[in-house]
Amino acid sequence: MKNKDQFMQISTPEAAPLERHIHVTIPASEVESGVTQRLRNKARSARFPGFRPGKAPLAIVERHYGSDALMETFDQLINERYSQAVREQSLRPVGRPEVQVEKGGRGEDFVFTAVVEVYPEFEPQIPTATVIRKSAVVTESDVDATIDIMRQQRRFYVKTERAAQNEDRVTVDFQGLMDGEPMPGGDVVDYQVVLGAGRLLPDIEQGLIGLSAGEEKSVSVQFPADYHVAELAGKNAEFHLQVKEVAEAQLPELNAEFALALGIEDGDVAVLRQEVKENLEREAQRLSHAQVKSQLLDLVVESNQPDLPKQMLARELEQLQKDPNASAAGDLENISRRRVVLGLVLSEVVRREKLQASSAEVTQVIRDMAEQYEDPDQFVAWYRSKPEQLEQAEAMVLEDKVVAWLLERVKVTEESVNFNQLIGRSPATPAA
Repeated sequence: MKNKDQFMQISTPEAAPLERHIHVTIPASEVESGVTQRLRNKARSARFPGFRPGKAPLAIVERHYGSDALMETFDQLINERYSQAVREQSLRPVGRPEVQVEKGGRGEDFVFTAVVEVYPEFEPQIPTATVIRKSAVVTESDVDATIDIMRQQRRFYVKTERAAQNEDRVTVDFQGLMDGEPMPGGDVVDYQVVLGAGRLLPDIEQGLIGLSAGEEKSVSVQFPADYHVAELAGKNAEFHLQVKEVAEAQLPELNAEFALALGIEDGDVAVLRQEVKENLEREAQRLSHAQVKSQLLDLVVESNQPDLPKQMLARELEQLQKDPNASAAGDLENISRRRVVLGLVLSEVVRREKLQASSAEVTQVIRDMAEQYEDPDQFVAWYRSKPEQLEQAEAMVLEDKVVAWLLERVKVTEESVNFNQLIGRSPATPAA
């Protein structure tokens, strides 16, 4: 494809549909004009022995600064012609161009090629599959279960004379021996452990069950092959256990004292229950929306297959590889491809529909995040002090707007479930 400028040609390789090769030829006369102008500018302030400042002959200035002036001219011409091509062809570059100079010097044409990737042009496809929106009514039993969890989180221990059992807190001394010799760091005094919490090796925990205060016992232990202390991995040892105290867990009563401890000013248990119920209702709404959004974005990825810029894929993969938690998520290349597809589709909807994030909407997103901090105002001030974080908040607003736009165009089926089903929790095993 030829540009209006006969000295510029723009082409797209068949094997790389998102690449634009901008081939430019600049006449030698234009190069020389740029070099001469730069040399004249330098001559005004240049100092040379035997000449007053700014009075040295141009030939002397050229001898000292000719190479610099030529390189500066090349840089300016590359920037000008590249910007001209982007503007005239309405290109949307993904990143900076790679520039290869093919010819250039004093007295000859300057020829270069700038290769740049552009965003794909495509029509976002609306998913045809049905999105299921689950909703739940919070019941009094849900409130009871949550308050039970809160009581469990505030459990305390009371000394008992009976034998230790699961979920008791045991205070114990133990000494470890390996091949009949004391183990380095194997002697521990007054160690407190809740049985069943998994803090000790299973053989030691099992050895403690059934012992009362004042009783002793020796147990044989085999360290796991993947034990975090390499010197002990896979080896056998013997531990002598001396139980000093057994304490059983007790829960605080659901009364005014408990309510006061949770911030209910007058200690009214009814007010506490109402606050818990309102929190659960907000959580139910948040989870319902999050699940719908997750389904929708998965369908968007399945429904859209735009050409993917190599630079975007490489950047996304590099970020994932730097994330220590990302390796557990699976195939990083597939994850990066999914993120790039989503980013392209969402950005294209924003561009076509001219969606915008108002300052009030961005502020609300930041304030929502600040609620979990002790000093929300301090968090808001810190967040606003970093431009990249403001851009992130704006992106969150725009993403929600695209999701709302898509939900108006897809089929949504409503499904009523109970609260435990919505949050994926078994009613028999409540979790904090």
